[in-house]
Amino acid sequence: MPRTATTALGDILSSINGYNMIYEPFNASQGILSVEKNYLIPGANTDNSNFDDIFDSIINLNAKFKLGIKKDDSVIKKTIKTLFGNESSLSLLKSKFFPNQKKLIVKDPFLVFASLHLSKNYKIVMCERPILPLAGSFKRMGWEFPEYDRLVKDFESMGIRDIEKIENNSISLPVLGAIQFCQLYSIFKHRIDGKENIYFFNQDNFSINPEDSIKKLFNWLDEKCTDKILKKVQRLNSGDTLIPKKDVQHDLSYKKSLSNKYYKSILTDEEISFIDSVAEERFELPTRGL
Repeated sequence: MPRTATTALGDILSSINGYNMIYEPFNASQGILSVEKNYLIPGANTDNSNFDDIFDSIINLNAKFKLGIKKDDSVIKKTIKTLFGNESSLSLLKSKFFPNQKKLIVKDPFLVFASLHLSKNYKIVMCERPILPLAGSFKRMGWEFPEYDRLVKDFESMGIRDIEKIENNSISLPVLGAIQFCQLYSIFKHRIDGKENIYFFNQDNFSINPEDSIKKLFNWLDEKCTDKILKKVQRLNSGDTLIPKKDVQHDLSYKKSLSNKYYKSILTDEEISFIDSVAEERFELPTRGL
């Protein structure tokens, strides 16, 4: 899921000897050229074979990427992306030119609904976060969820019908988007829960008990949790501020142990009340981890 510490976790996992991370290749704005929309679902909004071909291009390290230039990018950033690439394409180049790397991590929240298909051949770490702080994070970043209506139809192609859409004109669009996302994820989770190759990583537990959380994950991956890894984990709570900066996607200056508390200063009472009522009535909160 987006905004659930996927980047921090990907960075930790890529510190394992022999591992490297590909950053969001299925992000339609900066990822692989042939990825035209976010949240691909093999067998629903894309053919299985087409999806597998795209994914194989990542594994074979020959995928071609978009420039990923955004309207609000500075001239310097536009120049760097044009000459060298964006975060996604550069991560693949790094993997390609480090031949000692044996395993790949594909860090991509846009693959959340492709996880069932991918779990047939790969290990999946599904990051989850409680809905209130998730909504707070969406609002802090100003992120909306324009794919909602399309994905409801895509879910119908998977045989999931009669989804009662969540709408509310009196709360902010980012908060509504977080609620809508959690609704679809909660429905989808019933299809992946209990699958042997899927590990549910609880971001809330990670923020409070980072070392214990990482050790359990490493045990599932059958990897050694070294002192180097633990030191990297400990640095997550070394910040000295209580709230991350507005619009800063990965603010390293605040304590991650407080990541699920600052929503109280961002969400309105009306938004919190609506989230509580909708979540209790319509779907199970994605808070459970191993």
